[in-house]
Amino acid sequence: MQFKKETKQKLMKLKILLLAGVIILTSACQNQKKEAVKEDKIEMSAPQFELPDSLSTRRVSFVLDMKKVVAENAWADFGTKNNEGTLIYFNEDDVEVFFPNSRITNSFAENQKHSDDYFLTKRRDSFPYHMEVMVSFYEGDTTEYFYDNPVEQYSSVEEVGKTISSVESTEMWATMVIHEMFHHYQYNNKNYQEYAKSEIGILPFSIRDIITLCYEDDDFIKMIQKENEHLMKAIAEKDKQARDSIVSTYVNARKSRIQKYSSDYPNLEQVENYYVIQEGSARYIEFKSMFVLSEYAKRAEMPVVANDPMFKSYQEFQEIDLNNDAFSYLTYAARSDFHYTIGFNTMRLLDELNVEYKSSLLNNPEKGLHQYLEDYIENKK
Repeated sequence: MQFKKETKQKLMKLKILLLAGVIILTSACQNQKKEAVKEDKIEMSAPQFELPDSLSTRRVSFVLDMKKVVAENAWADFGTKNNEGTLIYFNEDDVEVFFPNSRITNSFAENQKHSDDYFLTKRRDSFPYHMEVMVSFYEGDTTEYFYDNPVEQYSSVEEVGKTISSVESTEMWATMVIHEMFHHYQYNNKNYQEYAKSEIGILPFSIRDIITLCYEDDDFIKMIQKENEHLMKAIAEKDKQARDSIVSTYVNARKSRIQKYSSDYPNLEQVENYYVIQEGSARYIEFKSMFVLSEYAKRAEMPVVANDPMFKSYQEFQEIDLNNDAFSYLTYAARSDFHYTIGFNTMRLLDELNVEYKSSLLNNPEKGLHQYLEDYIENKK
């Protein structure tokens, strides 16, 4: 996800940072509760848009169909729209633009229009690959196509695979795309977008500053990692009383860290809360998409991407196990992407506690995920 307030000169630096936090999937195995996928949702839907018959279109259509099932299983409102908005697909020297709005069309004046849903144009950047949502609220970017206008951007499976060797299939690529589609969904929420624009975007402190602190202060990252251990332990605990005690321990440990560092970094908690929600929820949806693919793999007539040499018939998703070392990136709070992990594990814990949070999370982005746990503990008294 790219939240950009920097000038164009800083864009490359931000891109490099994003590469460090990109979702690198190597295998897909997991022992958690399997989510049932209804038989009638497995079939690919009838075409709803006027698109060319191409490999890129089939891949995009595959993900859009998968999005519906993920939403049905994990986040109902995510399935309200057939797509979240403009999607740009990078394919070698070409750029394929799906579902353009007027701002996008005007920004890419030289294009080969197929329909109102699609046009083809030439690539005009040299980044090795794209996997992000581009959006800027910075006034210096008013002429950019992504100014106040979230846009999904994806490179082809082949192009992503050249940079991330573990991405070897269209299915693995699709889980990454779902992650970014959820970011677009976040920004389609007016409350969330306004909060990002008027509260987070104007601060003199960012997630990059927190990541720098993680690298420069071992005590800070060790405290975060201990908090993550509490979350993981609470998720695994089956005794409700013992679990509630661990939740309280987590809440108190987090509060102690914030109090220790807030005098030097007064915006720390607000920025951390925002990005824990942003990246944690997108990773949660990405993870849930793996279960959909796992269910697809069990079907005698599974959905396929026709004539796609990178489609592997869900081989990587036969079993899903978070204890597998290949998934350590999901459960370990690393310095560069701890906010993904903390958010992901907090949401898994809230699910275990049967706490409803999804309907209000984006509508009230000022409320941190940890506060839902605090409310839970308070209600238990």
